[in-house]
Amino acid sequence: MNRKLTDQQIVSTFEALRRTGGTVTGRALRAALRAQFGAAGKTERVFTLCRSLREPRTDEPATVAELRQRLAQAEEGRAAAEVARDQVLERAERSEAREISHQDRWANEIHALRQTVQQLQGESGRRLALEDQVVRLQRELQGLRHRLEPGAKGARD
Repeated sequence: MNRKLTDQQIVSTFEALRRTGGTVTGRALRAALRAQFGAAGKTERVFTLCRSLREPRTDEPATVAELRQRLAQAEEGRAAAEVARDQVLERAERSEAREISHQDRWANEIHALRQTVQQLQGESGRRLALEDQVVRLQRELQGLRHRLEPGAKGARD
């Protein structure tokens, strides 16, 4: 039966052989694969993976340096984003305080106007009563003047 080995199986077997000590050869890896999984895998594929795993990675320091650079850039970006967030929050708080102040001012203004309207409505009734009193007093005065006029009947009596 033709059984395909995965790269992970080959790599894990390679790492297990490496831990035992010494250098791992392609033949030793194929023998270990056959013993462990019952299949040795294709020679070219196993030997290529074995070589790539044995060779020191020269691109790794560049990769680590690149990752460190990306990490530094990400931290700078995060710090800049936090500063921007803080500025936006401060601006929002100032705006909210201005809005509350604005609403309080106009609420007080409306309250004062409503009180004035209530006073004026009370004054309206009072004004009508005073006008009635003035009219009554004017009639009474007119009647008294009429009685005091010379030649009036009520004045001689």
